[in-house]
Amino acid sequence: MKYILLLLTIGVFQVNAVNWALLVSGSNAFYNYRHQADVCHSYKTLIKNGYSPENVIVFAYDDIAQNRQNIYKGAIYNQPNKDGFSDNVYDGCVIDYSKTDVNPTNFLNVLKGNYDHLPDGHKFINSTREDNIFVYFSDHGSPGLIAFPTSYLYEQELMETFQYMFENNRYNKLVFYLETCESGSMFVNLPKDHRIYALSAANPYESSWGTYCPPDDIVNGKNLGTCLGDEFSVTFLENVDLGDFSQTLQEHFEFIRDNTLKSNVMQWGDLSFTSETIKEFFWGRKFLEKRKMCPKDAFFMNDENVSRWDSRDNKLLFYQNRYNKTGDLEDFIELEKEIKSRAYFDTIFGELQQSLKLTGDYHFALNQNCLKSVIETFENKCTKLTDYGLKYVKLFGEMCDSTNLLQIQLNMIVSSLCMTE
Repeated sequence: MKYILLLLTIGVFQVNAVNWALLVSGSNAFYNYRHQADVCHSYKTLIKNGYSPENVIVFAYDDIAQNRQNIYKGAIYNQPNKDGFSDNVYDGCVIDYSKTDVNPTNFLNVLKGNYDHLPDGHKFINSTREDNIFVYFSDHGSPGLIAFPTSYLYEQELMETFQYMFENNRYNKLVFYLETCESGSMFVNLPKDHRIYALSAANPYESSWGTYCPPDDIVNGKNLGTCLGDEFSVTFLENVDLGDFSQTLQEHFEFIRDNTLKSNVMQWGDLSFTSETIKEFFWGRKFLEKRKMCPKDAFFMNDENVSRWDSRDNKLLFYQNRYNKTGDLEDFIELEKEIKSRAYFDTIFGELQQSLKLTGDYHFALNQNCLKSVIETFENKCTKLTDYGLKYVKLFGEMCDSTNLLQIQLNMIVSSLCMTE
């Protein structure tokens, strides 16, 4: 009798188990078009695959579709046209957290299920020990952090959240795909026995890359003037869209790794369940067998001739491309501002490296509290780190770990950098 009750209980759990997804674009501004395109594409893919809209939570600043620089108002495209195929991924993309609500605090509280710490009426992951969770994040990053529009999420904060979720039975298995520069640095401490498996678009010390960039950004015969997607993201999404759910997570990784040409895709965490098929995470529990499949010849991401831009150089190339096409004074001013901004960061961080005799090599900050403090000091006293400026966070990390200076002394050194502006 007890055995029968146990089987019935397991059956109830399996019936009630659901899949959850948290999809995040952490950037804003039209030159970062690709991040929101990636995320809306991923939303529509999951919904087509049977996910309940109530179980998919989307973070996006939502300043692209109606942006004055967008030639197709109300539309966002993650792929160029080929043989007439290109989907407006903004159409039907339900954004739950936008503008200033796109921040690390809300992100972590959604994962933890801390609904009482979220804006009233906003969705959260109300998962159980039986549910699988898929997390996808697309934006900028640097060693030990990923960026949101006005702040950062640090590796230590993410690991603490994962530990909380593990201890409080918040998931069955969790899969995290991360698209940022130096994205591998966010998972170097990911436990190998917590049922959390991650892919990073890049290793801990290299850039990730945009793709379908000018001149390969043509939609309906017109250039959008920006990268439509990110290489890692578009590769995995186009693969999922083909509908081959017999692939294992391991096979999916190998496909993404082999077709992401500009960065080194890496696996992290618990690899014990990579023999499971991707449908466990990219399918909903009410999958529609007769859904429309995308034609295989609609995708050409693995074409090595497709234009790709280093994410660190994206803003510079964006305004160079715009000015070359328009000759507009406003675009010239923005281009000059970006050139001067990059020169400023090169100068002040070059002086910091020389004065403290730092190596300038990749460095993951072991002292994350120190890293957070010096970044806050720099941004309060000097200027906000740009997508390009984030490349120098490794110097802050090295400074925190390799000097014998007190925190207050380090903050004073950082504040003095502004005097060279």
